Amino acid sequence: MTTQPTVPRSSWLALGAVLLAGFLHTFDVTVVSIAAPSIQDGLGASDAAVQWLLAGYSLAFALLLVTAGRLGDAYGRRPLVLWGIVAFTLASALCAAAPSAGVLVAARVLQGLSAALLAPQIAPVIILLFPKERRGAAFGVQAAVIAAATCSGPVLGGLLAHADVFGLGWRAVFLVNLPVGAVALILAARWLPAERSARAPGLDLVGVAVATAGLLLLLVPLVQGRETGRPLLLMPLTLAGVGVLALLAPLQRRAARAGRTPLLAPGLFRGRAFPAGAAVNFLVLGAVASFFLVYVVHLQDGLGFTAKEAGFTLLPFAVSAALASGASVPLTGRLGRPMLECGAVLMALGTAVLLWLTVSRGADLRPLHVLPGLILCGAGMGLLSPPLYNLTLSAMPQGGIGSASGVFSTFGQIGNAFGVALVGSVFYGVAGDRIGSTSAIAWALGCQLAMYVAALALLRTGLPRPSLPATAPRPAPRPPVREHLPR
Repeated sequence: MTTQPTVPRSSWLALGAVLLAGFLHTFDVTVVSIAAPSIQDGLGASDAAVQWLLAGYSLAFALLLVTAGRLGDAYGRRPLVLWGIVAFTLASALCAAAPSAGVLVAARVLQGLSAALLAPQIAPVIILLFPKERRGAAFGVQAAVIAAATCSGPVLGGLLAHADVFGLGWRAVFLVNLPVGAVALILAARWLPAERSARAPGLDLVGVAVATAGLLLLLVPLVQGRETGRPLLLMPLTLAGVGVLALLAPLQRRAARAGRTPLLAPGLFRGRAFPAGAAVNFLVLGAVASFFLVYVVHLQDGLGFTAKEAGFTLLPFAVSAALASGASVPLTGRLGRPMLECGAVLMALGTAVLLWLTVSRGADLRPLHVLPGLILCGAGMGLLSPPLYNLTLSAMPQGGIGSASGVFSTFGQIGNAFGVALVGSVFYGVAGDRIGSTSAIAWALGCQLAMYVAALALLRTGLPRPSLPATAPRPAPRPPVREHLPR
């Protein structure tokens, strides 16, 4: 029987630091969804401002992810993690103190930029600190932390907004980030090892500028289109964004020939697996993010639920997602793509059940009525999302894992912003002044159902059928210019 290699205590503590920081990112996405109606009432915010609370965060997160991943590849993970934690904590304090909706949206954008520094560094830290045989356990811990953040967001957000602790109201949902951020910073400063490069490669600044401009042109019309009253007039900007992003491929080849570090790792889109996995991530996160926004608004503003009642109503989704996530990591190596397909089927089926029950019950809807649909959706999310990340990145070499992780997450955040913009526009457009309208929530759930069906089709045609390793990216030999220096 082969003995498993020992992982030093310092590696687990370093992993704890980056996962605690990652917890803040996931927690803040779900907690703001629950607190959104309370924020709208407290600040007198418009429907557009509520959408920007989520879409602005996702947009900023998406803009910096690829660049942050490449910076981590070039200069090491430690400085990105430390600066990210500090910036995210300060941005959370600014959110809590925001005197107006405009300031709050700006602070949320800063939160998104800060989280983008952190997110692409988690997988490379696991690759760096854990031997191949023990990475499954590390990725399992990561899945558990994400599940815990997803579970605690709706409940804690609802409780804090409802309890009005010290008269803070919704501001308390941002203040809880401060002690968590402080602990993460202390752990990271003490235990996260440094990486040193003999020659730091030059970053592809032209690629960064082109990618940022292209994403802005692509995403801002999607988020802002309905509020202008003439969304079709913004379509040329979206098409221009696609054209600008198309320039990246030749620019990346030129950067590699010039000896700079390309923004996108060479060969990232050569196979089918990575583009298909990134597209599935786009669709799934877009559907989930938009669901939490519109369904919370429907429950609170439409049906009269309190923030606490809405949080506990959606808790089954988070709990079933957490349980399924814990089971999915060890099962991925044996089941492979069929398990992801099962997850997509469950999410589609759960959304169909929610659609039927929400429409049939109308104003008489109660938490127990939506329990079956939420459990199915959450279980599907847990079976699909964590393994999708690992399987999609499984073939990437270590030298490009930061870029691949950033690009993969960028697709998810673009999907997040796209889903909030598309489904939010449909929901508010159909509802008008009648937020409790069953036709509005029915159209929104119908859009989400279509996104899950499309994700299932991509899984069946894009990802290879044979089972793939569950322990995520395979390591390549370490480049000779790098060495790992313990602190």
